[in-house]
Amino acid sequence: MPTPSPHNFSPVQENPQVVNNRMATGVAWMVMLRMADRGIAIVSTMVLARLLVPGDFGLIALATSLIGMLEVLGAVGMDMALIQRADAQARHFNTAWTFRALFGLVTAALVAMLAVPTASFYAEPRLVPVMLMLGLTHALQSFENIGVVAFRKDLEFDREFRYRLTRRVVTTFGVTLPLAFALGNYWALLIGSVVGAGLTVVLSFWLHPYRPRPSLAAFGELMRFSKWFLLDAIAEFLYARVAVLVIGRWSGPSAVGAYSLAGDLASMATLEISAPVHRAVFPGYTRLSEGRSQLREAFLMVTALLLLVVLPCGVGVSLLAEPIVLLMFGDKWRDAIALVRVLGIDGILSVMLSSAHYLNMAAGMTRSSSIVLAAHAALTIPLLFWAVPEHGAQGAVVVMLLASVLTAPVNFYLVGKVVDFGLRDLKALVWRPLLGVLTMSVGLLSLQILWPLPAETWQRAVYAALAVVGGACVYGTTVYLLWRPHGQPESAEGQILARASRLIRAVRARSFVRA
Repeated sequence: MPTPSPHNFSPVQENPQVVNNRMATGVAWMVMLRMADRGIAIVSTMVLARLLVPGDFGLIALATSLIGMLEVLGAVGMDMALIQRADAQARHFNTAWTFRALFGLVTAALVAMLAVPTASFYAEPRLVPVMLMLGLTHALQSFENIGVVAFRKDLEFDREFRYRLTRRVVTTFGVTLPLAFALGNYWALLIGSVVGAGLTVVLSFWLHPYRPRPSLAAFGELMRFSKWFLLDAIAEFLYARVAVLVIGRWSGPSAVGAYSLAGDLASMATLEISAPVHRAVFPGYTRLSEGRSQLREAFLMVTALLLLVVLPCGVGVSLLAEPIVLLMFGDKWRDAIALVRVLGIDGILSVMLSSAHYLNMAAGMTRSSSIVLAAHAALTIPLLFWAVPEHGAQGAVVVMLLASVLTAPVNFYLVGKVVDFGLRDLKALVWRPLLGVLTMSVGLLSLQILWPLPAETWQRAVYAALAVVGGACVYGTTVYLLWRPHGQPESAEGQILARASRLIRAVRARSFVRA
């Protein structure tokens, strides 16, 4: 019996407007998924942060970073190659699944071999069971059904939504949080990760009918696109994970815990917003890549929408780091406040880097993204070894921000090589959001001067709520007043208002019918 096709491939060129509409629908699904996922994660982190200590979080983050050194060697982006390749067939999907499964097993074996030497190097014996459990997690998850990649390739993001959200809900509320209350230590996180990996595999085979078979027949074909992903993965690891390893070596697990939590919080306001958007638009970019004018229009609209949201969120979490951290996680996480202030701004630049990265991949120019990521890592790593021993985690985040600022012009130049993009386009994208952010910042800083942060928890909650709502209102009003005289319907503001209007009409229509 032949293996069923992993996706419904059609060689017919789709109308660009149809693709744009499907991309918009996909963005809506992926944003809802990320909002639900992050909402669950916030609740989970708030509970765990009160049940566990910074050292517990730091221990897991340190072990994850160490395992990431091995995982990066297998991060050749075969999933992205399957999406980018228009003629991907069963043999391509089988090859991607087989490679990932084999590499997962090899990685788990190496992690087991390195657990004791690593624990000895860091003088932290608890790393042995932590690394063994995380190695098992990685091995299990590598057997995920490769067929689920077709959810994105075929722009079926409603199915992707059900798959990802089910896994998160069951793992968090069914395993991790109950164990955290019962055990009160980092073992809750470890057991939750293993169960989550097993659930991922089961769900992937339940929700998609494709059944992969062991094969490496298309390895060479996929690697022609994926070879640059290895460099990307190495560069991303060096940027994101070396800081954890260096901080752990000189400042200990508690400093790593503060850094990791600060990074997660800053990412929620920046990269966590852009990630679902990029996940949804990348398949659409690949379908528009033959016509660069349509690709340019799609890229400009997506980037404008992201800037409209990410700029105020990144700056807002930076300015309100103290009330947010203390309210959500408690006073024992004060060391994370200064880190969030820097990482909130760095997150904005990271979103722009990732936007260009997905554009380059869709156009088949992965080499360009690799150059930027490699330059970013080359700037970051030497400075980390100088800054962290002297300034701890604070030195690390400042170095990361500096590297992002210095590589931004290179990123801007490479985008211009893919689509027609220049300074005039950049100005058109940022001037209204930037003025809105400046106005919002003046308001928030004035609030902090006139009303210092209260000591009581309920007062902090009122303070944070007023600051967030007030800042959002000031920003939204400023941007609207700057946009209103022109009122272009094709602008990001026009698109948001149009879709909000359609949503309101739909809700009213349903309410009227029910009445």
